[in-house]
Amino acid sequence: MVESTRPGDAISARLAGADVVLPCTDPYEPDPAELTAACEAALVLARRARISLEETRLAAHDFAGTSSAVAMVAQLMEVDEPGARRAGQLRELAARGAELAWRGGRAARSVTGAVERVDVDAVVRAFCRDGGTGAVAPRIEGAAVAGRHVLVDRTRLVAALSRLVDNARRAGASSITVRLGHRAGRVTVTVEDDGCGLEASTPADLFTPFVSRWPVRSDGLGLSETSEFARDHGGEFSLAARDAGAGCTATLTLPVVDGTDRGRAMTAAPGSDPEWAVARVLEGVARRARLEESLEALVATMEDHLPDSRCSILLFDPATDSLHHGAGARLPTPYRRAIDGVRIGPAVGSCGTAAYVRDEVVARDIAVDERWEHYRDLALPHRLRSCWSTPILDVDRGVVLGTFAVYHASPWAPDQDATGLVQRLTHVAAVAISTSALHAQLVESEARFRSTFETTGLGLALVTADGTIVEANEALGSMMNRSVVGETLADVLHPDDAAVLGSSMAGLLTAVPQDDERRSLGRPEVRLRPSGAGTELWAAAGVSPVRAGSEHARLFCVELFDLTERRRVAQARRETAVAEAASHAKSELVALVSHELRTPLNAVIGFAQVLQGMTVTAEQQRAGVDHILGAGRHLLRLINDLLDLTGAESGQLHLDLASVAADEIIAESLDIVRSLADERSITLLGPAPGVRRTVLADAQRVRQILLNLLGNAIKFTEPGGTVTVDLAPGRITVTDTGPGIPADDLQHLFVPFRRRSGCASEGSGLGLAVSQRLAGAMHGRLGVDSVPGQGSAFWVELPPGDPAPGADPHGRRDPAGQAPAGRVLYLEDDPASRELVRAALAPWPDVEVVTARCCAEARVRITDAPPDILLLDVELPDGNGWDLLREVSNLGQAVPLVVTAGSRSAPADMAAVEVLGKPLPMEDFLGAVSRILSSGPVSSRRPRRVPGGSA
Repeated sequence: MVESTRPGDAISARLAGADVVLPCTDPYEPDPAELTAACEAALVLARRARISLEETRLAAHDFAGTSSAVAMVAQLMEVDEPGARRAGQLRELAARGAELAWRGGRAARSVTGAVERVDVDAVVRAFCRDGGTGAVAPRIEGAAVAGRHVLVDRTRLVAALSRLVDNARRAGASSITVRLGHRAGRVTVTVEDDGCGLEASTPADLFTPFVSRWPVRSDGLGLSETSEFARDHGGEFSLAARDAGAGCTATLTLPVVDGTDRGRAMTAAPGSDPEWAVARVLEGVARRARLEESLEALVATMEDHLPDSRCSILLFDPATDSLHHGAGARLPTPYRRAIDGVRIGPAVGSCGTAAYVRDEVVARDIAVDERWEHYRDLALPHRLRSCWSTPILDVDRGVVLGTFAVYHASPWAPDQDATGLVQRLTHVAAVAISTSALHAQLVESEARFRSTFETTGLGLALVTADGTIVEANEALGSMMNRSVVGETLADVLHPDDAAVLGSSMAGLLTAVPQDDERRSLGRPEVRLRPSGAGTELWAAAGVSPVRAGSEHARLFCVELFDLTERRRVAQARRETAVAEAASHAKSELVALVSHELRTPLNAVIGFAQVLQGMTVTAEQQRAGVDHILGAGRHLLRLINDLLDLTGAESGQLHLDLASVAADEIIAESLDIVRSLADERSITLLGPAPGVRRTVLADAQRVRQILLNLLGNAIKFTEPGGTVTVDLAPGRITVTDTGPGIPADDLQHLFVPFRRRSGCASEGSGLGLAVSQRLAGAMHGRLGVDSVPGQGSAFWVELPPGDPAPGADPHGRRDPAGQAPAGRVLYLEDDPASRELVRAALAPWPDVEVVTARCCAEARVRITDAPPDILLLDVELPDGNGWDLLREVSNLGQAVPLVVTAGSRSAPADMAAVEVLGKPLPMEDFLGAVSRILSSGPVSSRRPRRVPGGSA
């Protein structure tokens, strides 16, 4: 609908592509019957035109396909010599058919876009500035032809220019020059290049389709399409060679639209209608047209509405507080250059002031306006007498984006219509500028992402929600030794790690953007499966969603940082650190052990010297012997504790795990320490009678732990205090009423040789450390709860055992009332140790002791008379005691007892052999001998099988 009955408006509507033009004086209340008829007519005409164009296009397409097939047949016939002549004829027919098909489709190509009034100077200059993306960019020369408009399809004009420049590049040009000219009502655009020029065999018709003229072949349609464009718009196109090998000159000539107001009204594009212009500009913004193109359209719309005006748009640079040229080709070039980059302020003409005060500024007469004091000499020589400037404000943020200015050659002020129009155009300009800035930021962001994606050393991949890799960078390909595009995470990662990443991605898939950080993966370590590698690679993985606004993530960016070398270096450092720590700990332990050993040894050696070299009384002799025995026992406990500590930490501690009665072990332990408690007036309380609990543990080690805990509790409890032992399922607790343990001492409580601060009590500082390791070796744990001033509670937790009422926690009991009798073979290379055993067994006259100094001698003794007990050391001059036990297959009924100064743990295949440590614990040794020999000599007992041997 045209809000006018003037012919020019109807023509403008037809140029815009309207099928039916309906003039009306009131566009908002058209006659309903006429409007309905016009709509139906438009539909009929549009449908008919569309059918005609579609059929023409399809016919041309089919014709071209047939011609192509004919050309292929001709090519096949050339192989056969007799068919060469016919092949040539077919090629000529195919070429002619392709040309006819091209011409047949011209009708469909000629009506693809709307015809509009275009400023050739602005379009060409913008193309040369922004369209030169090739290796050789075009440069523009010649006088400006600003204000010279033509009626053309703007898109096809730019496409024609692009084809001409591309042809020059294909010809190998190193210089491309575009010249503008105007003569006899026509605008000329000339493209000159210094390429190879036209081929010598060029046909007379240069514009035959599908024939390429340049060394770099193409589809051969560039010149044909450019020629069609010129003829469709009433112009001409020519191509001429310059000097031989000096390039070509292509000239495009288009008719200029009449410059009078009447001619502009008759031939202008729908831009003369402000609403139509706004719609076109917004359409350009939506399709990401260049900002200059949109702003020039707005300026042209205002100039069309005010025919005697010259308008411009300046863009504001907040970094420098200055204004720069954005649009306004009709402003004089010297004036544009003079104000380009002017800083805003309270008296900087109309535009600088409007941007500064954020309000419109009307300078009715520049000659007398005080805001133009420093700039009127720039404006008046160019017949710029008045200037009305309006700030362009961002739609959302309200910040200044630029200014919209309207100049007149005489004093002038805007009326209401002009004000309303500028307000609309200014708003559209704000949308165009903001959108262009946003697009530029998006392009920059994409470029940064692309640069980072391709050049980073990280392995990066874009992955869909189902785990498919749609894009991967070169770094990831190098890590995997293959291209992984199209594979899934399960193909790239270890299956377990791929499942973890997939689960995390599923969580991010449904999360809102604010939850992304909360649901972050961190950087878990994953295993990669590269091609051709013998081992897996380790990498730190990161996953982040790729979102579009507030939408759910559709893609994920997966980052993989190769940790293989870092892990190797870290492992080497850890091993070095462990070795250094072990060396330091070893040195510290040696120093501590040396100190702990020297103190009792001092007593042993000192009292022995006194007894050896001095005359002492019987009482002094007994006291000296007691001191020597006490120091020796202390040394024995210290060595045993060290062996237990080392065995527990190295995993070589032998344990006989079984279900044992914890209540019986507690009762025995209380009996052992009761005399010590009585000496210090300490009350001992045990579990309530009838409380029976079993634990899965080594009875001897449980007793050892309890004796340590009870000894410490009695030692640190003041006289008159109480020590209580409680028994719960799987837990034994020793509680005292002592002073408690300071918080600073708790962290060092289980460190070997570390005693409580301010404590002068005796002890090596190994008891708690050993007890904690023993509890851990039995799959339990030892801990403490203490309140200074209120006492301490040490507890040990052990796995529950099977209930066994009445079971012996020791595992065996000696029969009472039977005197030992039998034969004992003692294999020991140390004479003093042999004499010690003889002396210990001397009170039992029915026990015969036979000794051997080496394995060979022992074999002879065993063969001559098999013993009841084989007592042997482990380290022997000619072999190892364990090897001897494995070697001797028949020991009769001899029961082995091993005495060793080393580890008290038996090998796995001899776990049943009883091991005694050195110094030989006499009570344990005599008890074992009595128990074994209590049933009489060899002849009265059944054979027994020894582990590792045979009966």
